[in-house]
Amino acid sequence: MRNASNGVADDTATHDDGRTAHGTSDDVVQPSDVVRPNLDGFSADALADVTQGARPRRRRMSAEHVARIRRRRRVRRVLLVVFVIVAAIGAFGAYMGYSALQVKRAVAEASQGASAIPAAIRSGDANAAKAGMTRLSNGVDKAYAQTSGFGWRMLGALPVIGDDVTAVRDTVGIMHDVSVNALPQLGRAAGNFSTTSISVNDGTVSMPGLTESADDLDQASGVIGDAEIDLGRVPTPHIAQIADALDNARGKFAELADQVDVYARIANVAPSMLDLDDSGARTYLVIAQNNAEVRPTGGLPGSWGTLTVDGGRFTLSDFVSESTLPQLDSPVLDAQDDEIALFGENLLTKPHDVNFTPDYPRAAAIAKAMWEKDRKQTISGVIMIDPCLLQSLLAVAGGVTINDAAAPDGSGTVTLNGSNTAQYLLHDSYLENRTPGEQDAVFSAVARQSFDHILHAANGGNSAALLNAVMTSTRQGHLKVWSVRGAEQERLHDTAIAGELETKPAEPNTGVYLSDGTQGKMSWYLDRSVTSRRTRTLESGAQQYAVDVKLANTVNAADVAGLPDYVTGKGMSEGYDVNPGEIATVVYVYAPAGGRLVDWTISGSGSGGSSGGKGFDTITTHNGLTVGVKKITLKPGETATLSVTVQTSERAAGTTMTIHQTPLIKENDQ
Repeated sequence: MRNASNGVADDTATHDDGRTAHGTSDDVVQPSDVVRPNLDGFSADALADVTQGARPRRRRMSAEHVARIRRRRRVRRVLLVVFVIVAAIGAFGAYMGYSALQVKRAVAEASQGASAIPAAIRSGDANAAKAGMTRLSNGVDKAYAQTSGFGWRMLGALPVIGDDVTAVRDTVGIMHDVSVNALPQLGRAAGNFSTTSISVNDGTVSMPGLTESADDLDQASGVIGDAEIDLGRVPTPHIAQIADALDNARGKFAELADQVDVYARIANVAPSMLDLDDSGARTYLVIAQNNAEVRPTGGLPGSWGTLTVDGGRFTLSDFVSESTLPQLDSPVLDAQDDEIALFGENLLTKPHDVNFTPDYPRAAAIAKAMWEKDRKQTISGVIMIDPCLLQSLLAVAGGVTINDAAAPDGSGTVTLNGSNTAQYLLHDSYLENRTPGEQDAVFSAVARQSFDHILHAANGGNSAALLNAVMTSTRQGHLKVWSVRGAEQERLHDTAIAGELETKPAEPNTGVYLSDGTQGKMSWYLDRSVTSRRTRTLESGAQQYAVDVKLANTVNAADVAGLPDYVTGKGMSEGYDVNPGEIATVVYVYAPAGGRLVDWTISGSGSGGSSGGKGFDTITTHNGLTVGVKKITLKPGETATLSVTVQTSERAAGTTMTIHQTPLIKENDQ
């Protein structure tokens, strides 16, 4: 209760029983013990309001303080957004990195599958071929699934890296087209035809399933061939690992395209050309070239014979020397001004000069006309071979023993096989001091007996190996075929076996062809290498390449005196003579179609003297192509390098230039 006199609470308490008790002195709160609040800063009005029961008013914050708070909140929100974006980018980057790794693995799987198919086809292993196709298809499908997503499309829109992404997507898309539109047909063809089913028994060839596979091989070849071209046009990525992976894929697809193209052409021409379809017997002129006297298509057309095919059965005639054929007083075919100016009229009048031109269809047509004029025999086509082809076939069929009264061991025979045939025919046999007529007889006998042996030694067990030997020799230029029938020749067109000059500007090619100027048999001692490298790409898309043609005379000067005149050419030349041991060679360099020869120089120990001058002796045109001509004469041990810069057509932009050249005869030549 309160003390009425002073309003201070009295220290008394009322108990439940009504008694009042006074507290002790210790329980009394003294004024000094009361905690007084600090009221500094409060206005009198505020204190009055409090005493009257009103709530205190909050102090108003300044505008700067409010702005500071808002800035802090805004920064927090921005940081949160940035964090989310960074996290999203990190997640996207991790995903794309994982996806890129999957694409790389898938492309590698597809490349391995593509690589396995040609080998399986060559060996005749249908199961291995189908396994390779399955691996190729699976790899492509995996890569396509990855690169078709939104992430890859988005990255493709970015600068620089977008170019690499686009290159990957384009490559995978091209491969996917092959997987969908070529592999099913290729698989059916592999089921219908195998190289192991090819057989040659007692001179008769059989190719079951080949005709039935023709349409499927045609379709597959078209799709894969287009893919090869499209892959070649995909820009090279900036990232080395991606570039290497895509280059590897291109290489594998190029090999696959070449292999399928060959079989597609075989399937479409072999049945008729070999009379497997009962379309009628054929007779082909067969010319064995002598590479010891080099010519643009290979060598001197020394031995001529015929091969008749009737229902797949081969009949080979005896070969005769070209010297038994008459030299004509006038051209056997209409002369073309450019070829007459370049090669002379002998091209059309002398049998041993029919392949002065590197254009094999033209050389074949001239030879056919000469044979028909003299022998009164209708010819369906012309086949040119050389000792290098014979050697590769004998490596499969086994050696053949021929009569040779001058054999070094006195046995009167020589066994030719897969390692010594070329050396015997192009070198060793000339050291036995035969007359030219005797040497021609040996060459003709070897050609006849070797092919007869091969035709009768072939069987189902080695047919695939024989076919592979033929295909390898064809790629190297040792076998060429021309047909008088337009449809068949169209199938042969634009292949190694056709031996044509390349006249399409979009397919850049530089031709390097050699023709002997010694008129001996010294080309065995002539080492040659032809290399090229791209040096410049013009704004127009045209490209420039440096082409180096290096020749070396490898004959030992000490051995020259022991060489027969028939080899050195002494006394053999028409209108001029050479010093024994020298090798005179005429080099023809054909610029790419639609392109040009830019500049040229000659260097080396043999670049002076009779090879002197800073470049070509003549520059002219042939079949619409610019061609430079240089005669180079080398003494024993001398070398010369003809360096030529060529330019491709603008229409060949992005396409790598190739080299066609006279076939090589030694393994160490490149």
